Amino acid sequence: MKQLARTGWLGLLALLLAVAHAACERARSTAPPPVRIVTHPHRSITFIVGEDKTYNKYYTNAARYFTLHEADSEHQVVIAPLSLAEIMERLNQLPTGYRWSDINIVSHGNTWTGLATRVYPGGPRTTVETLIEAEQDGRLPALRTGIFDDSSHVVFYACGLGRDLPLMQKLKSVFSAPHTAPKVSSTKLFNIFSAGRTKAVHSLADFYHVFYRPGHHPGNTVLADRFKARYPGVSIDWADALSRKLPDHPGQPFSYKYHIPVSWTEVYRTDETPPHLQTQDEIINWILDQEDFLHLIRRYGIPIDRFQWSVRYFTYRDDTGEARPAMKVKGRVTVMSVLREVVDDRGRAFVPDLSDERFFTTM
Repeated sequence: MKQLARTGWLGLLALLLAVAHAACERARSTAPPPVRIVTHPHRSITFIVGEDKTYNKYYTNAARYFTLHEADSEHQVVIAPLSLAEIMERLNQLPTGYRWSDINIVSHGNTWTGLATRVYPGGPRTTVETLIEAEQDGRLPALRTGIFDDSSHVVFYACGLGRDLPLMQKLKSVFSAPHTAPKVSSTKLFNIFSAGRTKAVHSLADFYHVFYRPGHHPGNTVLADRFKARYPGVSIDWADALSRKLPDHPGQPFSYKYHIPVSWTEVYRTDETPPHLQTQDEIINWILDQEDFLHLIRRYGIPIDRFQWSVRYFTYRDDTGEARPAMKVKGRVTVMSVLREVVDDRGRAFVPDLSDERFFTTM
């Protein structure tokens, strides 16, 4: 009798286990499939797209900095004078299954004439206008689908580019691929790269500027007075800063000189004769009657008499092969800048985070 009771109890337990197992199987068959998170390996790349032509070793020191701090198996440093179109072609060569993470582009630039980087080989500097023309002419390759994701970030190391909001917005558009667009950032200040035998440093600097005609340096005393008049609230010894090309310590003001070119081509009818312009005053008076050219110069905010002007006459052949008289007016202005590195509370140069809107613009 006891054996029968034991057998009945074991049978009931087996039945309960079978029912529970069947219930679990039904629950498993009706439950939603687990979420599958797909991640892609990333690669980063830095383009050093210029060559140094003065005592300012901007590209050389930048190459040293990124080689020391960034280069590894997943971050390549490319040192070559590439155009924007060639950079985009290089981005399209990313192996299938990978995504771009950090894309750094080191170039000279300024708040007046955009990036020194050519739009395409042998083409013009990078501005809003030249980018639009290149797109219309089919000179910029389309970035392919799947090379960017939410972590992709294009950073232009170009002085003052972050203040040129129209160009920043256009670069954001150019570097967008179907369905994805990377973040695009650049600083509002000057980039400074300095390098020694064993280390390299990147920092930012506030900048202030005045202008004069190339070859007509008015002297540091006159330039210091112009700085005082232009920046009355800035506490800098302008004469002292102008006497120094490099700082002795972080945060010490120093000077840097460069040039900005402008040009304008005017083509005439075959029965017209271009005006014969010789002196600076004659050229300036002619420019004052050219509404579009004058608007371009005024957009820079640089006094027209600070440019050194020249005229070249030539024969222009239109699409039909007809020869027409033409002239090209070229201007060049010297920019004298005083730079002061951004330093922390302990007087050390530092680079703020890219998310800091006081120093960077991100689109």
